[in-house]
Amino acid sequence: MNSHIDRGALLLTFDDFFVPEWSAARDLLRLYDAHVTFFVSELDRLSDEDWPRLRELAADGHTVGAHGWRHLNAAVRVAEIGGDAFLREEIDPCVAGLRAEGLDPRCFAYPVSVRSDATDAVLTEVFGRLRGGCAVPEGMEPAQVDAIFTSVADLPGRRVLLGAGADNGRNFQPRGLTDVALAGALHRAAERNEALTLYAHAIADTHEANYITPARLTRLLDLAAELGLPCLAFDDLPLSKM
Repeated sequence: MNSHIDRGALLLTFDDFFVPEWSAARDLLRLYDAHVTFFVSELDRLSDEDWPRLRELAADGHTVGAHGWRHLNAAVRVAEIGGDAFLREEIDPCVAGLRAEGLDPRCFAYPVSVRSDATDAVLTEVFGRLRGGCAVPEGMEPAQVDAIFTSVADLPGRRVLLGAGADNGRNFQPRGLTDVALAGALHRAAERNEALTLYAHAIADTHEANYITPARLTRLLDLAAELGLPCLAFDDLPLSKM
């Protein structure tokens, strides 16, 4: 994929350990020449079959990043035990486990989307870029939430990106933002030359956990392509040397 950004970009990310569901979407992502980022946590929940699938996703051009060994709230844990102890407890084993399987995590997503200046300071010593989350306040549209957009000109120097949730279900029930709301955010990104960051979890028609349906994922990718927004993974993005 050509990662040159002309009219902004769509940064789609997926969290946790839903490797079979992610792998099943390979053909869909390839159809749209889309690269996405998979942030993996709780590595001991992965099966022997999951590791080759993750390596296949990485070989397809997708980014595999870290999401924590035990999916802990980083802000709470750093406040409790300090940054160095948090790295030893939560980050080092996750990074080591991914590297042992031939993967190179250069980015990190905050579990439960909670971060602080203290956690950013600790984790940017390990990772090139971090992703947090930003709730869309009731009564607002995601296109109105400036925090989830980054100017293309500012991307190289932006170490922390905030995303909005793109899941449209949980516990086998619909929930989350509407297709229309997300479409509005994509239109803003194209019109203002911005990168829009979104996060989701399992890719499935229904699931006990948070999930985005293949139909919604297709609609997002289709509209992004129509608007001229490349779908890029975190490792595709320019990053200024610190």
